[in-house]
Amino acid sequence: MKQRFKFIGTVAAGLIGILAASGCSAPTASPPATEQTKTLRIATDDEPGRPAAAQIEEFSRQVKELSGGRVLIEPVWKAVGEDKDDWDQAVARGVIAGDFDMGLIPARAWDTEGVSSFAALHAPFLVTSNALMAKVAEPAIADEMLGGLDKVGVSGLALFPEGTRMLFSFRGPVLKPSDLAGKTVRAPRSDTTYALLKAFGATPDDLVGDAFPEGVAAGEVVAAESSFLGAKSLPQPTTAAANVVLYSKLNSLVANTHSFQALSEAQRQALQDAAAATRTWAADAMTTSADDAANFCKDGGTVVTATENELAAFKSAGAPVYAKLEADPETKTRIAKIRELRAGEPAPAAIKPCSPGD
Repeated sequence: MKQRFKFIGTVAAGLIGILAASGCSAPTASPPATEQTKTLRIATDDEPGRPAAAQIEEFSRQVKELSGGRVLIEPVWKAVGEDKDDWDQAVARGVIAGDFDMGLIPARAWDTEGVSSFAALHAPFLVTSNALMAKVAEPAIADEMLGGLDKVGVSGLALFPEGTRMLFSFRGPVLKPSDLAGKTVRAPRSDTTYALLKAFGATPDDLVGDAFPEGVAAGEVVAAESSFLGAKSLPQPTTAAANVVLYSKLNSLVANTHSFQALSEAQRQALQDAAAATRTWAADAMTTSADDAANFCKDGGTVVTATENELAAFKSAGAPVYAKLEADPETKTRIAKIRELRAGEPAPAAIKPCSPGD
């Protein structure tokens, strides 16, 4: 057997010598195997057709393109199931626990989970336009806020602007805080949002399942915190006071830190580049409030506007929320920065009142 191996080795050496003499190169070893494709599951409470779902779909497209197909994003729609209390927080906890590699979580949701760095975004009546949303989502402002997620075991990659939020009432317009006194307002869970609604005299609740439509039918639920696009899913035609914008919704793109660090440097860079590209796409994709309001009326809604005095009454009622937020020095500094950005922005176009069919 040893002689056979010796003979084969001699023949191989001879062949190599012949190839070299004829000007041909000797065969080389195969290149190392390329990096295996990695699939990451991203969780959301939303489903296809919603603005946040579109952001996930664009992020998935960007990741595939920028990674050359070596990283794929698999959306997990309604990740924690239907009719779940604190649905946004439930998704966030799933990412923290490592049940999901990534998540797209509304930034407002983190204040119940021990993360206060986004609080300035939801200060009452502060971020109320698309232009300002796009600015606060830029790294110069957003990265410091995203850094607050490190302590809970997730890595923040970007903020994606989605849209302004207001109250949609079920039985006539809500034009002053007293219209909410003693009534329930349906709203996604957030300490800051709930504090504001309580300051108006309302009882906030996320009202899952039949509790929501039944409360509306009984006259106990007077309004819901939502957007013109989201109002399509509310129980019945609603009325919006278009210039009483409570805050704006921005979504935080996050990754479980352990899952993120387990990726190669090239894979992490692909995610970061895709997040930045999707942030730009999301800012460009926002529709104007005026157009959204007009479409809302065509779909059966009604838009009214509060007077200067009525709007001032809402802002006065929300003042204690500012006092609480600004007790934290970092939040106070961020609010001041956002105010500076706002001062340099032109006022958004006024929204005209309209009725169904206008």
